[in-house]
Amino acid sequence: MVQHAEARDETTPAPPARPRWFLITAWVLTLAGLGVSVYLTVAHYQEGALVCSSTGTVDCHSVTTSKYSELLGIPLPLLGLAFFVGFAALITPPVLRSEHPVFRWGRLVSVCVGLLFVVYLVTAELAILHKICLWCTGVHVITILLFVLVLFDEFRRIGDVD
Repeated sequence: MVQHAEARDETTPAPPARPRWFLITAWVLTLAGLGVSVYLTVAHYQEGALVCSSTGTVDCHSVTTSKYSELLGIPLPLLGLAFFVGFAALITPPVLRSEHPVFRWGRLVSVCVGLLFVVYLVTAELAILHKICLWCTGVHVITILLFVLVLFDEFRRIGDVD
């Protein structure tokens, strides 16, 4: 029988256990991102639901109603919502315990795509619109922290296995 290339035999050590704070931090960040994304999605569809400054540099309304607030007709808060729901699935205990590489790659690819969106959106906010949305910035910071957390987990895994 042919075994998967990453299947472990008796000579390959198991990856080190994740620290408990990893799971707690990942869930706190994911739930916070999910909450803000739900709020921004509701605000997108319900005029007047967004609570934020609308004057000066901090102007959530200008940012969330600009042409940069959608991608191919899909509101970005809805994409953020999908990102955080998908990421929550990837950090459930059974998935984190799984040795299947698709889950590790799924976490890594998702946070890399999330980071690319952050770069795009911050560029649109600062360089094009010259406005900042504090709610969006919250999602950006959470996404960056999840990126760092996943990278830490990968480096921890690689460093301890070699």
